[in-house]
Amino acid sequence: MGKAEDTKVRLERAALTLFVARGVAETTTREIAMAASIAEGTIYRYFPSKEQLALDMFLRHHRALAEALAEAHRPHATLRPKIEAIVRCYCDWADRDWTLFAYHLLNQHTFLARVPDDAPNPVVVARDVIAQAMKTGEIPRRDIDLAAASAIGVVLQAATYKVYGRFEGPLSAHVRFFADAAWAVLAVKEK
Repeated sequence: MGKAEDTKVRLERAALTLFVARGVAETTTREIAMAASIAEGTIYRYFPSKEQLALDMFLRHHRALAEALAEAHRPHATLRPKIEAIVRCYCDWADRDWTLFAYHLLNQHTFLARVPDDAPNPVVVARDVIAQAMKTGEIPRRDIDLAAASAIGVVLQAATYKVYGRFEGPLSAHVRFFADAAWAVLAVKEK
């Protein structure tokens, strides 16, 4: 890695850590520069603004997570193993770099509206898997978006609890529980 790339990595990691701790709006470029041990003006060599830095990091993570989830479920033919593969990938992803994962989780409401329609999207990956399972009759047909939101929420809410200190330890230690809970949500028959 060259000096410029090393500087960009330090800059992004410093920003990420501060954004998670304090929020994007509350973090100044001066604080980012100090944390990265660079001059404040150096930030603008890489990003036109703090907001663009925040958005770029979000979009890069969002795309990479979606691609990882799609790759994880692809080898499986039926919904149950697809769920476990997606949940395992998501939890491993979170555990590998919790700060980046927490940043993505905490800022989704700010940046999701700015994700290009044609960009890979983790929610769309899960939704498409669920829609296919409904189409083949593996699970009951119902509102796909409600089913996807409910299944995704099983893991997402636990991750949110972890962000706020109400849940400790690696998410990956609970893959079986999350996968079983997501399956239960999706397989329940309406009365």
